[in-house]
Amino acid sequence: MFLKSIEIRNFRNHSFTDLVFNSRLIFFIGDNGEGKTNILEAVSLLSMLKSFRESDEHQFVKWNEKNLYVKGKFLSNNENHTIEFGLELNPIKRKKVKWNGELIKRQRDFYGIIPIVILSPPDLRIIDEGNEARRLFLDTLISSFSMEYAEVLIDYQRILKQRNASLKILNGTRESIELWNPQLVSKGIKLFELRGAILTEMNSLFHNNVQMISEGKDKFFIFYEPNINDPNEFHKKLQNSFQKDCALGYTSVGPHRDKIPIGLEGKDLQQIGSQGQKRSAVISLKACAFHIIENRLGEKPILIVDDVIRELDVKRREFFVEILKRSGQALFTTTDLEGIQNYLGGSTFDKEVFKVSSGQVTRVESA
Repeated sequence: MFLKSIEIRNFRNHSFTDLVFNSRLIFFIGDNGEGKTNILEAVSLLSMLKSFRESDEHQFVKWNEKNLYVKGKFLSNNENHTIEFGLELNPIKRKKVKWNGELIKRQRDFYGIIPIVILSPPDLRIIDEGNEARRLFLDTLISSFSMEYAEVLIDYQRILKQRNASLKILNGTRESIELWNPQLVSKGIKLFELRGAILTEMNSLFHNNVQMISEGKDKFFIFYEPNINDPNEFHKKLQNSFQKDCALGYTSVGPHRDKIPIGLEGKDLQQIGSQGQKRSAVISLKACAFHIIENRLGEKPILIVDDVIRELDVKRREFFVEILKRSGQALFTTTDLEGIQNYLGGSTFDKEVFKVSSGQVTRVESA
């Protein structure tokens, strides 16, 4: 996968930004707050229809503007693709996405078109914030290459939301609440099966990655502790938790409560890991994601690296460079290029460098 060009209109602090790329490595340099990461966010909009660091779409549109537009041209398996993302806030919020000129009517139809893997400082939340952040990472990863998973996940979340709404009705009957149980069980079991298969595959990859980074010192694993294991168990848990769920106002059992420990058996890195070990775990997880996406889609995803190169010590940089060598294209942000070549392990890559200042982008070096 190769990003050939991007147009950005009224996104964050970018009024008009048009860029053309010809190299595997693209660097955006500049001080913090100048708009470097905003460019990477725009790329993530074209891949995931959302930013990798912001959930409030109202924050995307440049101050005093009413709409934004991002357009990217990609080369995938010798075929050209154009993705367009538009968002209008007034008079009501409207979002449009087009793929090669055709309107995408359902978000689930978009998954897997533009595969990317993102490495950024907030990724440490996958370790520090525990199961919710880990489920989100896993859901995002599997949805990026599996239409089936994306559809099941969307359906499960919709049914769960409806059941939770029923639980909040003061005079809701047990019958009206349990009406949702069969659908929730059907979709939930499928999530359990698909998650389990991917986590089994990831565990071996993750373990090997961590050992490579630590030179055999760290022997961490990914574990899967599903909240339910089969349809009968899920049905019984829903029935047995009825009174509790009514009191809480939400459904307390199901795959949305799955646990995904990372570390040693009985010891999670959230509690026992050093900052270095947590960084190793995150990089190892992202390498797993890269490997799995490439295997499933038969294409190298675009690698997006937001201001983390300087945080890596020698061994983590070496491992990172190995990922870089396998990537189709990589986009970086950094405050300056001092020492970057050393960080890249002396490897030679064709590269382009752009200076970003107050939302203005200037090419400063070509391949």
